Amino acid sequence: MTDADAPGAGLVTESDIADLLERVAQDLDPAVGLIVAKAEQMSRRMRLRRRAWIAAGCGLAIAAAAGVGLAGISLARPPLTPAVAAGSHGAAGSHGAAGSQGTAGRGTASAAGWHPPGRAGGKSRGPLTAVSPAALMTRQQMLVTLRRLLPAGGILSDPQTSTGPGSLEIDYNDGKGAVDLRISVMPTAAYSEQVVDCPRPLWTDEGPRPAFALPVSCTRRMLADGSIERDAVMYADGSGFYGYDIYDRRPAGITVFIQVGNGTDHTVPQVDRARPPGSMAEWRAVAENAAWRL
Repeated sequence: MTDADAPGAGLVTESDIADLLERVAQDLDPAVGLIVAKAEQMSRRMRLRRRAWIAAGCGLAIAAAAGVGLAGISLARPPLTPAVAAGSHGAAGSHGAAGSQGTAGRGTASAAGWHPPGRAGGKSRGPLTAVSPAALMTRQQMLVTLRRLLPAGGILSDPQTSTGPGSLEIDYNDGKGAVDLRISVMPTAAYSEQVVDCPRPLWTDEGPRPAFALPVSCTRRMLADGSIERDAVMYADGSGFYGYDIYDRRPAGITVFIQVGNGTDHTVPQVDRARPPGSMAEWRAVAENAAWRL
């Protein structure tokens, strides 16, 4: 009797089925490592694009600088107010037209509420003057200056190394949750004229505004020393993320820009509170301080 005539010859056994399923599973097994690596790469690219408000959003040709190397710095100085801010270069003078509260549904915002310098309402104003990195404050100099101007008891952490000279992005926690804080100190020639103008109509929210959030607003004013200042409460993006937005354009040819959010802004916005920390007046005092320089 041949093997073909043997009992069970030609039948598929459980062992054969198990081997077949294992080979099929191996063929279908996805390259998990490759997928994870690609996802991380995309996340980094998305994050860098969000950070590009400093390096490219202004049209500034500036080089990257070394990281600050900060894990968490406690602020030990007393808070500054507009009345006692040392080096503040001017009190509020004549006021421009104050912005009214934005109303959702009056239109669609053209970009995220967290917009870069050189943009107004999400519309780019085009390429601007190139700036030499040697003319700008380093991140370390900006960090030291910021520590002197913020209230005591807060924590600065997680400085972003993707910013160039003249720019600082860092998390600020006043004890009620971390928020994204961005500062840019540049020659005024690096900005378009429109950055200190309030859009009409004002921005509209892209997503639900947090309960008890500040209303959208924008005010343009002339200070006693001739500086033009624009402060705004920005509209919320789809995550409910918004913040203070201040430009201080000085006669000496320097513009200071500050954004303070109601949460962190890593990869995707994380809303931590209904309102940004501090008041608009306190952050205006920080922006107006003479310590910011070229």
